[in-house]
Amino acid sequence: MMTRVQILLTEEQDRRLEALAAKRRESKGKLIRRALDLLLRTEPAEEEPLLNLIGQAGRGGQSDASGRHDHILAGYERARNRR
Repeated sequence: MMTRVQILLTEEQDRRLEALAAKRRESKGKLIRRALDLLLRTEPAEEEPLLNLIGQAGRGGQSDASGRHDHILAGYERARNRR
């Protein structure tokens, strides 16, 4: 399935795209899709912003936190509810 998208090109871009399409005997749309695929392959995937917070608080004093995270978080939740 394809989605129709309207874009604006400079006259120079359109002229060069038209010439390349004629030379390759391909549509301008096909060339633009190929160029977009190349661009998207080189861009890094969007990261989850919250993952950037991991380790920002420094050491928590719990050497086994990765294996006991549910237990540790439950303790913090209980302490917070007592306030």
